[in-house]
Amino acid sequence: MMMNRDELQVWLNRTSRTFALTIGMLKEPFRTYAAAAYLLCRVADTVEDSETLSSREKCAFLKDFTGRLGGSGSPDSNCGADLFSAPATWDEQLTFHEPGILALVRSFPVPIHDIIFRYVAEMATGMALFLEQKDEHGSLHFQSDEQLDRYCYYVAGTVGLMMNGLFAAIGGTDRSAAGEVAVDLGIGLQLTNIVKDIRKDRLRGIHYCPAGPSPHWPGPETVQPEDDPSWKIRSLAGAAISHLAGGKEYLLSLDSNLEQYKFFCITNYLMAWKTLETCLRNPLRTAANGGVGISRSSVYFTLLESRGCVVSNRLLNWRVDRLRQSCTSLVLATDR
Repeated sequence: MMMNRDELQVWLNRTSRTFALTIGMLKEPFRTYAAAAYLLCRVADTVEDSETLSSREKCAFLKDFTGRLGGSGSPDSNCGADLFSAPATWDEQLTFHEPGILALVRSFPVPIHDIIFRYVAEMATGMALFLEQKDEHGSLHFQSDEQLDRYCYYVAGTVGLMMNGLFAAIGGTDRSAAGEVAVDLGIGLQLTNIVKDIRKDRLRGIHYCPAGPSPHWPGPETVQPEDDPSWKIRSLAGAAISHLAGGKEYLLSLDSNLEQYKFFCITNYLMAWKTLETCLRNPLRTAANGGVGISRSSVYFTLLESRGCVVSNRLLNWRVDRLRQSCTSLVLATDR
């Protein structure tokens, strides 16, 4: 049975805090398109992050999922119900509703569902590719910034391209020139999440901080010290700063008359900067406890300042420059 709009909102509230808040900034039909696309991405992400499934089970699901996005294979083969017999979270329960979400997306205009299926399939394909790189213990150690950037492209750069494509299709405009900075924006947001969730990922055997030198921070000549968790936080944050700075150009490419979409993008973008800043203020706490986020009051203040940035690129530049300077100084603060 096809999922309806009310059910979409229910599942957004169950599986996301930030996105459920900001998606209300979008008007229909963009809101429904973006919500359905998000939930499909969430299905893939839930399987990739599962602590109860083997890498083989995850890869099998993701490959079948990609086939279903492309219209091949049985719509009921290897769905969430086959993976999670006793779902423990809302995210796991969401995978049971994959057929309903797919049916909804197929009801969208052809250009819209083609964009969604294309980029969600690329995301799932990339997830499977990296799952296959895990060692015999189920761990994955990233070896270079290039490898990390490639992973972040698959899981988040594709989202930037998808949202840019959806907005262009709805508005009847050509935004292909903004693709590169849309990817930067997506990767910057993903790296911020990686910094925030570094402890949780480490416990499941995923080590994102490359073992080799980084071009971002502290520099290609610096040798990584042993047993210094704050170094890993600052190194990953340096990469996030670099990509977030590039992502600002995507926001500047949006005209102020594109208010709903620009407001949506700027709000998520500024919250990423503030989350990164919060993590960097106490990198040892972030490394030890994880889950560091911004306060509720900061979220609502961000909504207010985002309104001003929608109509003034000058204000947006000033605000981002301040946040970038703050995060950079915290990255360089070796005594923390």
